[in-house]
Amino acid sequence: MNNVQGGFFSYKDFRQSLNNPPIGARVWKQGELTDIRQRLADSDVDIVALAHDNSPEGCRLTPGMAVSMQWLIPGSTLDGHAHAWWHLFIIQAGSGTLTLEGADEVSVSPGDVLLVPAWTRHGFVNTSKTEPLAMLNMSNMPQMAQLSNASL
Repeated sequence: MNNVQGGFFSYKDFRQSLNNPPIGARVWKQGELTDIRQRLADSDVDIVALAHDNSPEGCRLTPGMAVSMQWLIPGSTLDGHAHAWWHLFIIQAGSGTLTLEGADEVSVSPGDVLLVPAWTRHGFVNTSKTEPLAMLNMSNMPQMAQLSNASL
């Protein structure tokens, strides 16, 4: 049995396969996200990927991009780290500090938008004693996984 045999398609069929139907509109309600956060309160999980359907593949909301909600419990720290994908964070609730390699700490609060380019060392501290630091987190992690053909 030859399990490495590749297939063939006409170039025209290949090109047409790239015209996937658009993903339908989706809405994630604040109340649902709050319920999820409350269910996670006693666990180590602090991030939930949003999906357009009930499958892990649905987490690729648009080609190459993922969106998640991330919560840091009061007083917690997300240690500095760097990776191949970029982030765009939008602070939803709480207060904290963002640390970026080679820059001063930045205080963050609801409404702030934070761009973290790929390979930029970054971390967060939740400075509140009572409220989670809630962040909407967009990234190109699926694109980078596809380009590198590796699990991240």
